[in-house]
Amino acid sequence: MSASTTRELVVVSGYYGFDNLGDEAILEELTNELKQLTSCDQVVVLSANPQKTARLFAVKAEDRMDLVKLHTLCKRARLFVSGGGGLFQDTSSPGSVLFYGMQMLMAKGAGAQVVVYAQGIGPLKRSVSRWMARKAFSLADAISVRDEASQSLLKQWGIDSTQTADPVWCLEAKTLPVTVEKQLAAIKSNRLIGLSLRESANLTENHLSTLVQAMSKSLPSNAHVILLPLQANQDKALLQQFARQWSAAGRESTLIDTSGLQYPAEWIALLGRCKLVVAMRLHALIMALKAGVGVVGIPYDPKVSQLLSEFEQPALILTKDQPACEWEQTMTNAVNDADKLARRAIKKAEGAKKLACQNFNLLAKILGKPRNG
Repeated sequence: MSASTTRELVVVSGYYGFDNLGDEAILEELTNELKQLTSCDQVVVLSANPQKTARLFAVKAEDRMDLVKLHTLCKRARLFVSGGGGLFQDTSSPGSVLFYGMQMLMAKGAGAQVVVYAQGIGPLKRSVSRWMARKAFSLADAISVRDEASQSLLKQWGIDSTQTADPVWCLEAKTLPVTVEKQLAAIKSNRLIGLSLRESANLTENHLSTLVQAMSKSLPSNAHVILLPLQANQDKALLQQFARQWSAAGRESTLIDTSGLQYPAEWIALLGRCKLVVAMRLHALIMALKAGVGVVGIPYDPKVSQLLSEFEQPALILTKDQPACEWEQTMTNAVNDADKLARRAIKKAEGAKKLACQNFNLLAKILGKPRNG
C-alpha cells in the first residue's frame, strides 16, 4: 500500500467523554474544523465514552485507555492531535502529564505527525512532569497555546509555538431544544441572571453566604436567577445550597434541567438569554462572553483571573477575610454597568475569535487544505 493509503487517519486526544462541558465544547469545535479538512470517518477521537462521542460528533471514537488500539491507530495516522484544554498540569498528581505525554511519544514513534492544539500548560510542580512535558513538546511538529504564560514556558525550553486562543471562541451557538425553551418560558421575568458555581477548596460556606447577600442587595426585584450546572454531577449540590439560601432571602431562582442539552454550542444560546452571568467555571465565562453577555467572575484559578482581566470584566475575589462590602459593591456596579460590560464582551470576543481561527490554520497547513469559503 502507498503511504497516502495507510496514513489516512487523524487521531484526537484530550479529556473527552467525561461530560465536562468545557472540554466537550473544545471537541465540538475541533471536530467541526477537522471535517472541513478530511472526511468524518477518518477522524478518531480517544474518549472515555466512545459510543456517545461518536454519536454526538459524527466521528469515529475509541477507548482512550486502550494502548494497543492506540498504537494500531497511530501506525495509520497522518496526524495525532493533542488537545485542547489544560492537559499538561500536575495540580493533583503527575498522572495527566505522563498519560498525555506518553500518547504523544507513542504517536511520534509510530510515524504520525503531532500537533499540540490550543493547550494551556501548567502548573508543572514536579520535575518528572516538567521532564515529560518538555520531551513531548520538543517532538511536536506544530504547537498552538491559548495563553502567554504557556508560550513563555515553551520559549524557556527553546520550543517554538503560536499563541492563539481557546477554540470555543470560534464555536457558533445552536438552537435551544424545546425542553429548555419551555423552562425559560415558565419564568415570569425577562431579566435573567445566570449563575454557575463549582466546588473549590477556596470557596467556603462564608463565601457562599456572602454571594447570596451581595446578589440579593444588588439585583433588582424583577431579576430571576437561573442556576446552571455545567457539570451536573459536580455542580448541582452547590447550586442547590445557594438556592436554599436565596429562597430564605425571599428571592426566586430556577435550577435549569440541562439534560436536554446535547451539544455544547447550545449552552452558548442558553447563556445568551441572560442579562448578566456570575460564574466560576472558565467555559461558562467564555460562552457568556462569546454570546455578548457581561460577566462577574469568581476566580478559583489563574486562568479565570486572566480571562476577566483581558475582557475587562469584574471579579469577586476569594479572600480568607469576609469580603461582604467588596462583593456587594462589585455586584452593584456590574448590575448598573451590564450594558457596558456586554459591549466590551462583544468587542473583545471578536478579537479572541480571530486569534482562535489560527488553530484551524495550523491544522490546515499540515493536512494541506484551505478553509472552505
